[in-house]
Amino acid sequence: MATAILDININEGDTFVMSLEFWSDADNTIPIDVTTDTFYGSFLFGTKTIPMTITKLTPATNVIEAVVAYSQMGDLPKQGKYDIDQLTAQGERYRVIQGVVRTNAEVTV
Repeated sequence: MATAILDININEGDTFVMSLEFWSDADNTIPIDVTTDTFYGSFLFGTKTIPMTITKLTPATNVIEAVVAYSQMGDLPKQGKYDIDQLTAQGERYRVIQGVVRTNAEVTV
């Protein structure tokens, strides 16, 4: 499986939410069932790792949502990186998506 590369901007102090859909065709008509798979993801800013909470959205069988609470999103450097990995029910591990994270500084408290 090829890894998607998507650089993102996040807002310091905001809750982070990213949804991903899995399809087996280019027209997005045949979903890939990921209900038995496990997903792991995190941000990395220097030596600071911020884990993502990843859940499967139901009733869809092909959608996951990655969330980081706003309480973990404070005092961030200007740039870091992130990735989300998939561990299939068959024991195969894939990096699904990765990229650079740019932080928009918080100015309102």
